[in-house]
Amino acid sequence: MSLNPFSKKKKKKQGVEKGHREPIVVKFFKEKDPEKHLKVSIDESAEDKTDSAPKNDTTETIDGKRHAKFIPNDKYFTITVYAFTAVLAIVILAVMIANITPVMGAVKRFLHVLTPFIIGGIIAFVLTPIVNFLDEALFEKCFKIKKPKVRAGLSVALTYIVFLGLIVLALMKLIPEMADSISELIGKSKSVYGSIMNNLNSLNEKFPDIDFSNIIDTAKENLPTILANVGDILKVSLPKIFSTSYSIVQLLINILLAVAISIYMVCDKRRIAAASTKLIYSLLKPEKAEKVIENAKESFQIFTGFIIGKSIDSLIIGILTFFILTVFQLKYSLLVAVIVGVTNMIPFFGPFIGAIPGVLLYLCIEPADALIFAAIILTVQQFDGWILGPMILGDSTGVRPIWVIFGITVGGAYFGFAGMFLGVPFTAVIVYLVNKAVEKKLSDKHIEVQ
Repeated sequence: MSLNPFSKKKKKKQGVEKGHREPIVVKFFKEKDPEKHLKVSIDESAEDKTDSAPKNDTTETIDGKRHAKFIPNDKYFTITVYAFTAVLAIVILAVMIANITPVMGAVKRFLHVLTPFIIGGIIAFVLTPIVNFLDEALFEKCFKIKKPKVRAGLSVALTYIVFLGLIVLALMKLIPEMADSISELIGKSKSVYGSIMNNLNSLNEKFPDIDFSNIIDTAKENLPTILANVGDILKVSLPKIFSTSYSIVQLLINILLAVAISIYMVCDKRRIAAASTKLIYSLLKPEKAEKVIENAKESFQIFTGFIIGKSIDSLIIGILTFFILTVFQLKYSLLVAVIVGVTNMIPFFGPFIGAIPGVLLYLCIEPADALIFAAIILTVQQFDGWILGPMILGDSTGVRPIWVIFGITVGGAYFGFAGMFLGVPFTAVIVYLVNKAVEKKLSDKHIEVQ
């Protein structure tokens, strides 16, 4: 017994403890005691008076004179609200279009502030299936742990330990080798001129029918100046990039915040889903709320399916490229493979964007290596397009190539590399929702378009 008069007794939670893999259940119930809320008294005299009263009386008497009485009408009030909202939306849209540059600047700044949350959400999306798999297959079936909270904590801890450990090991391996490759390229930048001129002269001797004189003259005029400044440009620009736009301290803080946010998202995903479901059902009618939640689930599957699938696909392509370049003993294989793997995240254009730096690099060193590299990239991308990509991604987006190109173009124009990657799933979600709305309207009108 507690002697503290201010202490509160903790109520024991009833029911079965919900695990983080349990689905959200929505229940509809009726009022328990409708008699308490609805009391009807019948008075015959009052009923007679009501019957004798004039119907549809739209006037009232004030100071002996009859005046028109205001009768509220919910229908016209709703129409007025909709019209006012539509006009306000049009005005806001017109102002945004007229000031598109400041608006896009504000959006970019806002997204920059939300960077840890965006990265944390992506990490949570990628790691949630692994957490669910460990929870069910390892801790529930193998170790027979019955408490959902214990299983969830162990699954999250093991997943993040392995995930962060792999990242640390990869960085310890990648950063030194990439730094050595970049420093070696800077050191060789001044000697590349002689190699390029020798290759052009040899091509002129092997193919005398082709006129290389213009190319050779242009190279003699411009290459010495360009190559002489390459080392200075890299030495001056790289420190400025890291010091001004994105400092190392800010980068570390954002990474730590993103990891912490992703952990909270993974652990509290059921609470987040339950809170969102409550909010939707509180604002909308049950039928509309159910449709909204269904569309949100399918949009979520499209978005996350593309991100997770494309990440796995690009990782495999990067590792495969590194392995093949190592077998053929091409220089800077790690640096080139990282570029190929990262740019492969962009659909359609990614393989070409990733191949251009490698081809130019090997052309400056050895033209034969450039041809070998181009053949390797072509083979790897064919394997990705015909076998690996369909196996991992399938038809995750479900949109035509024209919309994919549209998403890449618009996203890249406004948000750079991240926009080129995320523009595709965003476009896929929008196309899916629009197609579903159009099909619903056509079905209501009993129209079928073939």
